[in-house]
Amino acid sequence: MRRVIAALLLAIAAVGCGSKSTPTTASPSIDLTGTWATSLTVLGTTARMTWTLTQRDTAVTGPVTVSLLTGTVIMNGFLTGTLTGSNLTYTITVGAGGIPTQPTCVGQIGGTMVANIGAVSTLSGTPAVTGSNCTPPIPGGPLTLTKQ
Repeated sequence: MRRVIAALLLAIAAVGCGSKSTPTTASPSIDLTGTWATSLTVLGTTARMTWTLTQRDTAVTGPVTVSLLTGTVIMNGFLTGTLTGSNLTYTITVGAGGIPTQPTCVGQIGGTMVANIGAVSTLSGTPAVTGSNCTPPIPGGPLTLTKQ
């Protein structure tokens, strides 16, 4: 009888010790998937910056373009970023040929944008050139993109 009780206690202890809950990663409550855009002035001319984002969990990626109102693209880049809460920390990489008027230009633009999701959703922040071998056609200063 003592052996049966001892075996039962060992079995219960083994089950109790062996059942560990696996931590799960919470899905972000904000989804940045979609097209975000703003108008800006480049060399005295009105242009449109567009981010076409895809989000998977906290990873955010997508193409970034700056175009004149005529449709002429003056910059192509690719964004990679991480969403933490409502903050998107990102880098836009511009490869060779990404600025047609400066075909050997390469560089990165980065920063943190704060997402404000509502009736009108926005991403706001101040991008900075973090590395470049040329002068990218992006003005400095605060930037607010609106979800289209």
